[in-house]
Amino acid sequence: MMLPVAPSDLWTLRRKPRSQIMLYNETLLAQPHRPLWFALRCMIQGPGRDCAMVVHRGRDTTAVVQAQGRSNRPEQDVTYLAVYGARGVGLPSDRDIWFRLLEQLCFSAGQNYVQRLYASIANQNVEVHEVFRQVGFQAYARRAILQLSGPDWDQGTTLAPMRFQSRRDHWAIHKLYGVVTPHQVQRAEARNARMWALPLTSRWPGLHRRAWVLGPGDNLTAYLRIVSGSISHVISLLVHPEAREIVTDILRFGLAQLNDVQPVYLMLREYQSELMMPLQDLGFQPVGEQLLLVKNTVIPIRRSILLPALEPSLEPRVTAPRISTPREDAHSYARTT
Repeated sequence: MMLPVAPSDLWTLRRKPRSQIMLYNETLLAQPHRPLWFALRCMIQGPGRDCAMVVHRGRDTTAVVQAQGRSNRPEQDVTYLAVYGARGVGLPSDRDIWFRLLEQLCFSAGQNYVQRLYASIANQNVEVHEVFRQVGFQAYARRAILQLSGPDWDQGTTLAPMRFQSRRDHWAIHKLYGVVTPHQVQRAEARNARMWALPLTSRWPGLHRRAWVLGPGDNLTAYLRIVSGSISHVISLLVHPEAREIVTDILRFGLAQLNDVQPVYLMLREYQSELMMPLQDLGFQPVGEQLLLVKNTVIPIRRSILLPALEPSLEPRVTAPRISTPREDAHSYARTT
């Protein structure tokens, strides 16, 4: 039975799951995901765009799926899948339960006017990828996760002259994104210039976002963003294809902004693979690879039942002429005397 989160589920989430999948994104790498506190938040706020959780309660088995909303966007990221309870003979498998949970999550997302659902799955989770594919998720890109694990072997000291992102840079960043990103990825992500704005307040306590740009006016050369959380820093960047030789200087500038010893991660898309070599020279090493998935939902449109009767007709009603029978409309032109 698929139901929303209830107080009894909070006790279940305190136990150790028999199987779980964490779908790491930029936020979850910087700050840990706590399923219990997320469930409590969903129970208080209720279903909506900001957070979503669906629970499957069966015989001796409980399973959950959680999705986190994106700021000011009709989108959600699937972040957590888990099954609790002992395995039993004749019970559905974990993959079957996750399939039903994801189906219900997609249905609930459409009811709450969420237009797109995203998921980032590790490449080795082939079975989980198949479950998402059968639900309707489509792959649109691959992404490598790199971790700073050594010193700067290049031993360079040059820093790129970057400046802090301002409000007038939103369109310029979006223009740079269009140059770097393939059209297939742009259609899947459906970004606009407002998405590059830095939020005034963070929806997650302790999460801090900063961004810098390089270049004059609307012709930017690079964009660098750092998301800092309680456990790590996550870097993402856009570099113009004609300025790839300065990527090490850009990364050195970003690392110079960090003043602690927390782990540093960098997310690199497959269409930016030419940057892998200079990043490895800088000390970044690949630690994982993800497949990025998206699913577009069907959103209901509310219309009044009386609206069609009140709207004017699209086509004027014209009475079709009737063909007269012989002698029916006969007219005599002879003068009567």
